[in-house]
Amino acid sequence: MSIKHLFKTIYNHKIIPSFCTQPEYQKSIQVCILGADTRIGCEPIYKIGEDLGLMDTSCMVQAYCGIESGIEKAIKCADVVVILPKEKLNTDTPIGERVMAEGHRLHSIAVKCTIFSPRAILVNCVPPVSVTTPLISEVFKKTNFYHPGRIIGSAAFAQTKVNSLLARYQDLDPQSVYTPLIGGPEVDLAVPLFSQAKPVEVIGKKNQMSLTAKFRGILESEFPKILGRPNHRENSTIAESYGISNLVATIALGLCGDANAHANVYLRSNAVPACKYLVSTVRFSRGGVVHNYGIPQLPKHELDLLEKSSLEIKAREQMALEYLDYLQNHDKPTDMPPFREKENKKQELLKQRIVR
Repeated sequence: MSIKHLFKTIYNHKIIPSFCTQPEYQKSIQVCILGADTRIGCEPIYKIGEDLGLMDTSCMVQAYCGIESGIEKAIKCADVVVILPKEKLNTDTPIGERVMAEGHRLHSIAVKCTIFSPRAILVNCVPPVSVTTPLISEVFKKTNFYHPGRIIGSAAFAQTKVNSLLARYQDLDPQSVYTPLIGGPEVDLAVPLFSQAKPVEVIGKKNQMSLTAKFRGILESEFPKILGRPNHRENSTIAESYGISNLVATIALGLCGDANAHANVYLRSNAVPACKYLVSTVRFSRGGVVHNYGIPQLPKHELDLLEKSSLEIKAREQMALEYLDYLQNHDKPTDMPPFREKENKKQELLKQRIVR
């Protein structure tokens, strides 16, 4: 028997291919939505779950109730856990008050996730995402299951808003428009890169700055002296739920082996020395984020906006650390974290009237 015939025989018996195995991807995923009874989810969640289970026999929808007992059953064996906000707050509620309203619940959820779904991808949608995402990460850092590519903050609303804004400007379909985002996950911190938009970029600094001012909801004449409205959050549930559903679908495609599962998310990054977390374009695959594309080459005005946003992101990261320390060490019910005390002092100063 010749050597050529011997190799052909070995290859036909699938001996060689057995050493060249391809990675096995999931064919389906399980998604857990915590807070699906809110407006971003669905209020009649039990009935919606039954209807979805009857309409599509290829998937099963199960509803659970209660943060103490229901959450443990819901997050078990979940591949993706989506955490939605629970409190109904006004649009002009200060950031510190939002953290105080949602922080304790979010901390409890994060602790349970470390026990019952430590390897799931957590999608944090609780505002302010720039504070609550570092809070979840700090909880996971105390365990053996911390992975920065599996704890991501949602920039879904900012992404949906900037795409629709650019589509109206260019008279295109919003679904066919894509604008990269960097900076923070909230509208007042996000830096849209209109110079790199697809399929058609915005030409000229004046046009780009004008669209950025509209995106942040301030007058063009005041921008960039006033960068945004930090204590204002737009309550657009349809746009936010649409963006979150697209993000979850992208993560699912990545887990199932799609090589083009890209999205803009807020996660731990070392791209900027000033802050630890940043919104950037990433690729999802098995285990979460497998590649972070970082910061592309930017013109000077977009680089200035990123620098100012990174400083504010750093301050909000500090708020997360202060709140975690407050949860662990406060003794009296009247105690407040330092950032909340500063906000109260600012509000008192604004209420004071100067009499001349």
